[in-house]
Amino acid sequence: MEFKKVTISLPKNLYKEGMTLIQNGLFSNFSDLVRSGIRGEFKELQPVMREFDERAIYEDKELVAGVKQSMIEAESGKGKVLKSDKDMDKYFEDL
Repeated sequence: MEFKKVTISLPKNLYKEGMTLIQNGLFSNFSDLVRSGIRGEFKELQPVMREFDERAIYEDKELVAGVKQSMIEAESGKGKVLKSDKDMDKYFEDL
């Protein structure tokens, strides 16, 4: 696992509380404490981020409708097959 060094500033009371946890053997060092806290935040925020991602994707009704229409056209054989990047560039230039 690759690590990236990060410098943080904390209020004195958070630092003291963190050191107390380390001295009591709950964490091996301050980096371990911070990593644990970040993991906890990530775990807690996953449902929120998943909801945000879904909302960002699906709120664009015009885009979703266009994709659905394209899928229908492709399934019915009305789609155009572009075999190369050059074909695709030409297709979009002609639009």
